[in-house]
Amino acid sequence: MANYDKEVVKKAADENWLAIFANLAPELRHAIQRVGRHVPCPIKGGTDGFRLMPDADVTGAAFHNDPSIRFLSNGFEVLMWLRNWSFSETIDEVGQALGLPTAKPTQTKRLELVVAHDPKKAKFYDGILIAFGKERYQFKDENELSFYAILRYRNNLERTLWGVDIERALAESGATYGDSITLSNLGRVPVTIVVEKKDKDGVITEEEIKTHRNTWEVIRIGETRLKSTQASSSVVKHVQVSNGSPVAVTSAKQAVETADEVSAEPIAAHQKVVPINKALAAPGWLQEAQQRAANVLAAKAAGKAYASEKIEKVWNQCVAFPSATAEPMRLYLQSRGVLFNELAKGAAADMRFHPALDYYEEVDNKNTLLGSFPAIVCAIRNAEGEIVTLHRTYLNKDGKKLAVSYKDSAGQRHKVEKVKKMMSIPDDMDVNGSAVRLGDPSCGGVLGIAEGLETALSAYRATKIPTWSSVNAQLMETFEIPESVHTLLIWADKDKSVRGEIAANVLYQRAKALGLNVHILMPSMPIPAKAKGVDWNDVLLSQGILGFPRVANLKSFIARSFATI
Repeated sequence: MANYDKEVVKKAADENWLAIFANLAPELRHAIQRVGRHVPCPIKGGTDGFRLMPDADVTGAAFHNDPSIRFLSNGFEVLMWLRNWSFSETIDEVGQALGLPTAKPTQTKRLELVVAHDPKKAKFYDGILIAFGKERYQFKDENELSFYAILRYRNNLERTLWGVDIERALAESGATYGDSITLSNLGRVPVTIVVEKKDKDGVITEEEIKTHRNTWEVIRIGETRLKSTQASSSVVKHVQVSNGSPVAVTSAKQAVETADEVSAEPIAAHQKVVPINKALAAPGWLQEAQQRAANVLAAKAAGKAYASEKIEKVWNQCVAFPSATAEPMRLYLQSRGVLFNELAKGAAADMRFHPALDYYEEVDNKNTLLGSFPAIVCAIRNAEGEIVTLHRTYLNKDGKKLAVSYKDSAGQRHKVEKVKKMMSIPDDMDVNGSAVRLGDPSCGGVLGIAEGLETALSAYRATKIPTWSSVNAQLMETFEIPESVHTLLIWADKDKSVRGEIAANVLYQRAKALGLNVHILMPSMPIPAKAKGVDWNDVLLSQGILGFPRVANLKSFIARSFATI
């Protein structure tokens, strides 16, 4: 294929993404016509798993409900995900669609890898990448520093592969946690390396030596959007230290379905029907979609201040807990086993109660008010302590999760599915790194972090260690650890999709890179057949605090681990 200058293509694509999508990915037509609104996933179908962001015409950005995909920050990422193209392939496809001139061919030197044995005998390892990093060989302190990668096979067995060159191969492939990869040992090649030597006087010098080193290649078969349909069969100890027992990831083939087109005009999946050249007229539906997208973007800009005002208004309407008015909240927390003294004494200052909070649902493509209901409202704060947005858990008056149904225009009745919602985030704020703060870790320097509010409260109740809620797996990965914290306890969710484990491992690696003492704690109880997973609130409800690590043992373990840093 022709070679295009990536910077030229990027610049030309800005503010043209809807037309590019219409040309290269006609199955996005529904999303193009409803920019900023949820539509079926163009790959798997469904009802509302995908949406183009309000600024999609400018940036091409999109969002997917699948936690392993989430935010696609530009149109190139969208096309790479949708078409399974490499970045260079995507650049060429977009450049060709835009009618740009090709870059002048350049002669590049290709590094030929000469293996020491028959290439047919190269060793291949296929599996899910569940952990990687620099450690001493075989995790033994007496060995030299090396690089490892751990793969999980389809039968759930795991294999740790060692080799300095694996680091380069992984970096070049772009593979990360949860990706399905082929890791190939291409054989030993002669190399010259620099080693440090210390003489009898303690002076360190560098010396070049010739040796042989295994050379590796990594090929990504599937990215982190792969999900598991089976629970991990491995037994995980309460205190799971990544060096000894790396977090597991499993995967399964995805069913690929094309979402039904809502328009009466049929379009083949790869049929290029939209002229990109602005001198040519775009189809009427695309012109309308582009105008609608511009209106959505303008409305979003106008609503920037409104979002902040709405957050402040709702927060100020709430009452503190405990309060006589907050009876539904008290009943709910009691039913989850997380009503305890520290909570009532102010450990949950960022948890409030709203007696009648409006609940909106999309009905017949319109945001419709279904009524006003009791709700637990939590402040999600960033590292600076500012409230970024609010998280709401809607309840019935009896303290149970909201159970309400509604009718659409066709008379069909639907149950409300989302009783937990996050308010819109103002454009000048970023929710990444934020959390609901339950307790102050500044005195002891030890902090727990969990996804769900109930999970965090469960860990707090069992250990009396302040434990914050990241709300979801995405925010756990990006959580900004307070500077006063020297030890982080990650209370991971145990999901069949292994999403919780992936998030815990990502945070673990970040915390270790900061030099913190960090531990992953995973429930040992099995996942019930009909459940999506288990968390520490499930442990609390089924086993009580005896199902948690003993506080004395946990603190002793933390102290010993901290002493070895």
